[in-house]
Amino acid sequence: MTDIQKFYADAGRIKKHNRAENGGAYDSQRVTESIIELFVSNNPSMRSLAESFADYWKKTFVDGSADAENEPSAENIEKLGALQSLLDGERDGIERFSASDFKALCELVNYEAEELPIDILEKMMMVFVEKQAV
Repeated sequence: MTDIQKFYADAGRIKKHNRAENGGAYDSQRVTESIIELFVSNNPSMRSLAESFADYWKKTFVDGSADAENEPSAENIEKLGALQSLLDGERDGIERFSASDFKALCELVNYEAEELPIDILEKMMMVFVEKQAV
């Protein structure tokens, strides 16, 4: 199982356990916050950037959803997984983001650049250059 697959499985478990703990009721805010905690904890060496990415994800994709009671949706969890991939220096799932998403993510990376491992920073910047976000 890859790290991304494990992330998706853990996120699924969070959603499932939330329903079980609440007698079948679903607390989307609680699930969203738990998945954000999972995401941030997966990135201890880049905690600040992971928090910024998670905040962007929540505000952009989850909070603006027409179906807020059922968030985070599978599609939005995949977007968070794509952000994990980007933090890992990979490209899995990044096609899910628009040009404006890449510009916003690039700004977040630029703000945190001094604190990032150089190899990961280089890989992310290559993606942003390719996506014309710089």
